[in-house]
Amino acid sequence: MELFFSAKEIWQLAVIKLLFYIFIALGIGFYFRFKKPILFVGLISLFSAGSYFFLSLHSQLPWWGLQGDEIFVFAFLEKAASGRFFSDFFYSGLPPFYPPLYFWAAGGLGYLFKLNGVQAGRLGVFLVLFLLPLAVYFWQWLFWRKREEDKLLGWQLVLAPALVMVVAEPAAIIFKPYEFVSAVLIVLWSVFLLDDLFYQTLGRLKIMIYGLTGGLLFLTFYFWFFPIFLALALFKLFCPAKIPYYFGRLAAIALLVIAISLPYTWPLFNSYLAFGSDNWQPAFFIPEDLNLYLPFFNFSIFGLAALAGLSAIIFYWKKARFKALGLLLLSAYVWQLINLLAIIVFQAPFLPQKPFLFFGGAAISMALAFGLAEFINDKIKNQNIMSGLFILGWIILASQLLGGSFMDDPGARKQFLAVKQPLREEYLDLIEGLESIDNLSELTVLSSGLGEVSAFLPLNYYISYNIHFSHPAAGFFDRFYFISNLTAASSAKDFYQKLKMAPFGPIDALLLLKGDGFYPINFWLDKYPLGAGGEELRLSADLINERYFAKIFEDKHFVFYKVK
Repeated sequence: MELFFSAKEIWQLAVIKLLFYIFIALGIGFYFRFKKPILFVGLISLFSAGSYFFLSLHSQLPWWGLQGDEIFVFAFLEKAASGRFFSDFFYSGLPPFYPPLYFWAAGGLGYLFKLNGVQAGRLGVFLVLFLLPLAVYFWQWLFWRKREEDKLLGWQLVLAPALVMVVAEPAAIIFKPYEFVSAVLIVLWSVFLLDDLFYQTLGRLKIMIYGLTGGLLFLTFYFWFFPIFLALALFKLFCPAKIPYYFGRLAAIALLVIAISLPYTWPLFNSYLAFGSDNWQPAFFIPEDLNLYLPFFNFSIFGLAALAGLSAIIFYWKKARFKALGLLLLSAYVWQLINLLAIIVFQAPFLPQKPFLFFGGAAISMALAFGLAEFINDKIKNQNIMSGLFILGWIILASQLLGGSFMDDPGARKQFLAVKQPLREEYLDLIEGLESIDNLSELTVLSSGLGEVSAFLPLNYYISYNIHFSHPAAGFFDRFYFISNLTAASSAKDFYQKLKMAPFGPIDALLLLKGDGFYPINFWLDKYPLGAGGEELRLSADLINERYFAKIFEDKHFVFYKVK
């Protein structure tokens, strides 16, 4: 399909290409004139974040147009941006069940600058791209500076900040920046922790630092701790430290991680005690989740980098940090193996592919960074060869970052144009109408399943339209069966009386899509092993009587009633 660009969109693409050439020129110029490591890291940050800024300029929608997981991501950001930091993104009476730190940070900035969820999300991506290379560089510098031997210094510290920015295609990073940044940082955290355990250099201060940073990473995306636990257990097989030292210090760190995470975990735990838990989010499964992660054999730049990273783990295995990276990568495969057994025995997978994309990619990229540092330091002594390698590597890096060849891809350009289009007109009219309703954010709404609206307004729903987005303590199926029974009411009076008896709390309003004599209430339910599928309940229009409901807003597509 031919793509049509406006003059403004061509200008944006031209600016991104200009940044590409400036990045290459400044990098080569700095190499021959200054050679200060922080300058190169700063260039990577500026080029990545700057390219995204111009890529997303004038965008009306997220990268995939509010599809799939984008709905809950931007609903959570919208809740935080409206000041509701300790509320679930769909249910008002429940605490967050999804790791909240990124959403608190990006949404908090959105609250400060009066942004909606989509705008706060773009700001979050920009900050991740800008801050992550700097964070990786300075964390390495702090760790290695007091080591007497086997340490990385100077230009070697630039390799990891550069290579971790290409662990996945840019679209995946834009889609879930919190998974990306937490995966990179937790791999670095784990490498340093295991290195300290190996050399038995874990004092009280370091234990406190690992506990604090580990708690923050847990709050950002706790799933990575599942493969981390596996790697920690496997590493003991290769670590000379005694069992009391090894597991005693890990236990102390774990207690601190738990303590730091209490603002999130304690309310969540109490909600489970009060209402039970039925977690469907990790139950989502498609056959592709059984695919092997073998980037080492792909004919691509990252495929070659992955093969080189794997080779570095093998050749430098004697060093603690390569043992750590190798076992972190192995733990992702062990996690999939455990899931294969769970599928065979219980038909109960738990995100078997999840560790590969960001977590496994970060381990491979970091192994390549550390391996290149070792190889160049040991083998490359000729300055002309060193200069040639730098220029070649810098150009390759530029091509793989967000402002490089990504924007030459027809699929990326198609999305670049698509996100410039506003939300569908009927949704824009609906949002405008709902914004005028007093105390809207305090109402619990039964909806036809209009999740896109939640990226722009902090709505509270009686039930999530998607079972995989529903809070584990919400009692999804109890609510679903209640709604199913509600739609079977015999009369308007019967419907109203049943509605007033809603379990889990009152329904204050109805936000309904108009059908032909009925209002559809759409759900997205688990359909193992084929992911999920839609199911529609139909509410007869005759059951809505203005004797029991006050019509607040109506257009040709939607109607909003308040329950009297």
